[in-house]
Amino acid sequence: MPDVGTPIKVPVAVVAAEAYKSVFGRLNLLLDLAWLPLLCVLAATLLPDYLKVYRGLPGLPTWPGEGMGLGAQDLLQAFVGLFAFNAFAVRWHQSLLFSSERQSPVGIFKGAWIRFILYSLVLYAISAALVGTMLIGSDTKTPLYFAPIAAVVIGLLWFASLRCSLLFPAAAYGRPIGVKEGWLALRGNTWRVFACCVIACIPVIMIFAVAVSGVFVGFHLDRLDGQTVPVGFFLLRGVIDTCLSFIVVALSASVLSSFYRRILLRGLGVF
Repeated sequence: MPDVGTPIKVPVAVVAAEAYKSVFGRLNLLLDLAWLPLLCVLAATLLPDYLKVYRGLPGLPTWPGEGMGLGAQDLLQAFVGLFAFNAFAVRWHQSLLFSSERQSPVGIFKGAWIRFILYSLVLYAISAALVGTMLIGSDTKTPLYFAPIAAVVIGLLWFASLRCSLLFPAAAYGRPIGVKEGWLALRGNTWRVFACCVIACIPVIMIFAVAVSGVFVGFHLDRLDGQTVPVGFFLLRGVIDTCLSFIVVALSASVLSSFYRRILLRGLGVF
């Protein structure tokens, strides 16, 4: 086991540059690893609205959660994404952590995928708690002290999730670590992980957003006044949004893999 007590300062700029290079320099590999999960997410994202709006077929059944702004399609997308994005994330981590000289051991994908799903369920629970807190806080009958206390608790939970984020690459590598070891491993580097993810992901998200907005304005779709957008734009936007999601997952995984190599695998003498 590596000495997780030894502080290592991971260079933010270098890791962010490596993330860009690993993703945009290997787009063919990204497509090879993502095509099946991407198709699954596209189906969950586009089919319900396409069949309902453009084909006049019945939509997904309603459920009580729609009163809180969480529709049945949102649940479908979250369910499919839980499996699809994590399957891709495991493969992408492994493509970075194993080279031709260190092929990934046979049979570790399934175990890593299950761990990724379990870790993601924790993040889902924190997100659900955040949404629930916002809804409760918007109620006029809620005590004034509830919102700040809940905000602090949710913030601490997200910080803890970020601090333990090396659990993901460790599981993908086939050497899963516990929460305590993951917490100690990122000592002094928690803000660096956050900074790297922001530097790597935010510019890409902004570029995609500007491109979509440019198409929207360029074709005067902003003047439809509530009318249904053309099916071509509906499909195009769904494809762009889904591809962006996979690119963001790949960039984030590249950042985490780089931190994992520098902090834990270096202690094992692998890198």
